[in-house]
Order: sequence, then C-alpha cells, then structure tokens
Amino acid sequence: MNTRLPHPAVLAAGVAALLLGIYMWVVTPLADGLTARENRLAAALRAEADAARLAAAIDRAQKGPAAPARPETFTIFSFVENAATREGIKDHVEFMRPASKDLGDGRREMAVDLRLSGLGMQQVLAFLQRVEAPDMGVRVRQLILQASQKGGLDADMSVAVVTDKPR
Repeated sequence: MNTRLPHPAVLAAGVAALLLGIYMWVVTPLADGLTARENRLAAALRAEADAARLAAAIDRAQKGPAAPARPETFTIFSFVENAATREGIKDHVEFMRPASKDLGDGRREMAVDLRLSGLGMQQVLAFLQRVEAPDMGVRVRQLILQASQKGGLDADMSVAVVTDKPR
C-alpha cells in the first residue's frame, strides 16, 4: 500500500481545524466552567457573610436593647408608687396590682396594673411622662382612658419592665 500524504496546505488546514475544534469544544468550556465555579464560589462566600451578619442582627434583636441603667434594688411596683406620689395623684389610685410573665430565654416581664380615677388631662400626662422611662427600660404597655363619673378621666394602665433575671 502506497499512501501518499495530502498536500501540505490541506494538512495544515486540517491541523488548524483540529486545533480550532479542540479550542472551541474543550479549552473554552473548561475555562468557562472554571470562571463560573469561581463566580459561584464568590457568590456563596458573599451569601455566607450576609447570613452571618443577619444571624448576628437577629441575635441582637432577640436579646433586645442594651441593659437599662436600673439600680439593683429596682422594683416596678415601688417605681410606679413613687411616681404617683411625686405627681400628687396617689389619692386617685384605686388599685395597684403586680403581675409577671415569663418571656423565655431567662427574661421576665414585671408589670403593675393600676387604675387611676378622677384625674385631669394634665395630671394624666404628667404621670405618664414620669412613669415612662426608656433609659430604665420602663414602658407603659397598655393605657385605656375613659370619662369619669366623678369628673375628669379614669385611666386603666399597665406599666412594665423586662428583666434578665427573675425577681
């Protein structure tokens, strides 16, 4: 068998076509695959960092605001009673009832439910301003105002504070 090599130009064109095919169907897909993997890895690392940042934000939100500056001997009942005395409305207090609720995670909400009767609007506002103390973590959880039969306003309210340890 006598085989002759094809013309050098045809041979060169065949080799060029073979190299072009290898480049198009092997090298380029591999390079694109590596680039795509690198892009997916970078996106996954960004998503992981975002998830860690979000988890930290959720943890901070669940723990609530920073611990308020309250004296160690603080009780919500005496705080509300002192506020009523300072505002001169202690005679208008029909009742004060302590309440507590376990919030889980070692936190407890201590509250005082009280009814004030026959107050003027200025007295109610002054008492609310005295009792609402965000720096100590004290808040008015519920407030219901009604016209009093004695004249003025009747106020049913609940004043609460969240503590980290049971009292």
